[in-house]
Amino acid sequence: MDRQATAWEGIDQGRREKLLRALNVSGAGSVYLQTFINRTVQDLSNRDPGLWTTLDHRPGTGDAAYVNKRTPGTTGGSWVADTGTATEETGAPSQTSFTFRTAITQAKITRKLSATGRSYADVMSLELNAKVPDFVNFLEEMLANGDNAADANQPSGLITLIQGTAGQIVANTSAAAGDSFSLAKLDEAIDAVRGANNRKAIFCSRTGSRALNAALQAQQQFVNMVEIRAGFRVKAYDDIPIVKSTSIGDDYTWNGTKVTALSGEASNPTTAFVVVNLDEVWIEELTSMSVLPLARVSSQYEEVDIFADLVTVLANTYGGAVLGGIVV
Repeated sequence: MDRQATAWEGIDQGRREKLLRALNVSGAGSVYLQTFINRTVQDLSNRDPGLWTTLDHRPGTGDAAYVNKRTPGTTGGSWVADTGTATEETGAPSQTSFTFRTAITQAKITRKLSATGRSYADVMSLELNAKVPDFVNFLEEMLANGDNAADANQPSGLITLIQGTAGQIVANTSAAAGDSFSLAKLDEAIDAVRGANNRKAIFCSRTGSRALNAALQAQQQFVNMVEIRAGFRVKAYDDIPIVKSTSIGDDYTWNGTKVTALSGEASNPTTAFVVVNLDEVWIEELTSMSVLPLARVSSQYEEVDIFADLVTVLANTYGGAVLGGIVV
C-alpha cells in the first residue's frame, strides 16, 4: 500500500481540512514546485543558406583562385576557293584572379559561467553549436551581396561579379520603380547562362520564390521536385532547381538597367533572381571553416575563433545572370 496514502488516512478530518486550506497553489505552490527547464536552447533565427549549401566548395592554393579564359575570334572560319588560303584568327587568352579573403568570429565564455552552467550543459559547446550557423549566415550574406569595392577585406558576391558584364543583366523592367515578376524575363536570364539546364540553379529570396509560384499558378504551369547537394529536394522550373537564400535581399535599388545598391532601398524596393551554371560558379577555400580554441591568457575566460579563407569564383562571365527590377 502507498505509504503516503496511509499517512493521509491517519490524519483526522479536522486536520485534513486545515492542511487543504493551507497548502494551495497560490499560497505555497511556488515553494514546493520543482521548476523543469527544457534543455533545448531555441535558436531565434529563420534562415535559408541556399548559396552556401548548393555551390561547390573546392580547395584552393596560393594567394588567389586563378582562372584562364579564352575569347574566341569573330568568325571562327571562312569559305575559300580551291586556290584560296586560310585567314589566321586565333582566340585571345586572358587570366582572372579571385583573391582569398579572411572571415573570422569569436566566442568567449567565462570560467564562472562554465562552472555554474555545468549542471545544465557544456556552455562552450552549446554556444559553438549555435555560433557556427551564425557564421555560415554571415558567409551567405557575402555570397549574395559582397562588394570588394565597398569593403576591400571581403570578396565580391554573385550579384557584384555577374553585373560586371552588362550583357548578363536582364531587366525585368526599365522602370526604376521595378515591375511585377515576369516569367518571360526569367526565361531570358536562364538563356543568358551557358550550359545545359540540368547544371544550372536559380537563387532567389523567399519573396521572389512566392512571386515565381504565383506566376506559375496564374499560367497553370506546374513545377517538379529535383534533388540537389546533400540530398535536399527543392522545386524546379524548367528542370532547374529553385533555391531560396535569405541573404538575397528584397530592398535592392534598381535604376532601370542594374542593381545599384544591395540594401537599404525604402521608396522603391526590389528583389532579384540569380541564375548560375554550377560548373562555372563555386566557392574556393584556402582554409575551410575551422574552429580553433585559443591559448588561455586568463583564468577568467576561454576563447575560440571560427575562421575561413575563401572567395567566390565566377570562372566564366557567361556562367551567371542577374534578373533585376522585381517589385516585392
